[in-house]
Amino acid sequence: MLEKRIFISCDDHDIPMVLAYPDNKGPFPCMLLLHGFMSYKEGDGYLFRKTAEKFAEVGIASARIDFCSMGENRYSRVHYGTEICIKEAKTAFEYLQSNENILSDHIGILGHSMGGRITFLSSTLPSKCLVTFNGAVNVEKPSQLMMKGLDQKEIEKQGYAIYQTSDGRSELLFPKFVEDLQIHSDAIYKYKNPILICVGANDPTLNPHVSYDFVEKCQMQNVDMLVIDEANHTFNAKTGDYTKVYELLEKVVLWLKEYL
Repeated sequence: MLEKRIFISCDDHDIPMVLAYPDNKGPFPCMLLLHGFMSYKEGDGYLFRKTAEKFAEVGIASARIDFCSMGENRYSRVHYGTEICIKEAKTAFEYLQSNENILSDHIGILGHSMGGRITFLSSTLPSKCLVTFNGAVNVEKPSQLMMKGLDQKEIEKQGYAIYQTSDGRSELLFPKFVEDLQIHSDAIYKYKNPILICVGANDPTLNPHVSYDFVEKCQMQNVDMLVIDEANHTFNAKTGDYTKVYELLEKVVLWLKEYL
């Protein structure tokens, strides 16, 4: 696998991106990888690094980015929320469309956790497929998407809150994040290309029924679901045991070979 680290322009700031290419000659189909809440492109136990490696093995390129104020993205945290993440995802997708090493009509979007919500909210882009890993896909009930440990009243009272991440960081959150939880769209129900919903059955962070309920109630014939037993929110990646990650990726790759 060949990796290339770049920065792409998004209005008044830059988006860090790591492009991962297979070793053979392109152009390649590609998946845009969108990380979760308060994470970054190499976070969550290197979940997306493992994903990029597996995709490259089977001839699929990938691009993982840092959302606003996360990782190497230097845009101010005061902007962090659904709106800017949707914009950055769109900018990254459009860059991939113009990249000569990428097949412009074979680009999919894959999001983990909150990145899964951004994936669904990006369904108006001309993507070949959509994939979520424990995605916050219930776009009709944003109140269910409030993260554990996030004190909304504290944000309202003092204009910010200190959030303790699961990997030990202390991070600031501002009103924009809470305000943007109200953003939703019904566009996903008009999406005609394949969708794969991947769920860790033992996810303690985001109730698996968020994904189960979407699949049950959406009445969409283009939606598949993959459940990994004994897997948590990161498919156990943060524990350093990648057994469940590899189980997940083996099945996702088979699906992508058919639909990407």
